Amino acid sequence: MTCVKEVLAKKALFNQVAKQTFDAVDADGSGQISEDELYIILCSICNDVGFDKPSDDDTKKILKMIDVDDSGSISFKEFKKLFKKLLKIVNDS
Repeated sequence: MTCVKEVLAKKALFNQVAKQTFDAVDADGSGQISEDELYIILCSICNDVGFDKPSDDDTKKILKMIDVDDSGSISFKEFKKLFKKLLKIVNDS
């Protein structure tokens, strides 16, 4: 089993895991994570940790923070930055 520390340390492995995760979230295969797809994954995460579902406003705010090119969706490049931050948080916990 691969650990978070190893994924962070090896660029090729990080890119592979990030792509697999991105593709799993990108339900329609468009190559972008839409607001609806983001909402679905946020709901899943919230459910897993026992938080209330995000509101539409919460989802819009999160999308705006991640969507640096202001396209209205999250590209793989944008996703990788978020994914790396999340993995570092998990690794430091």
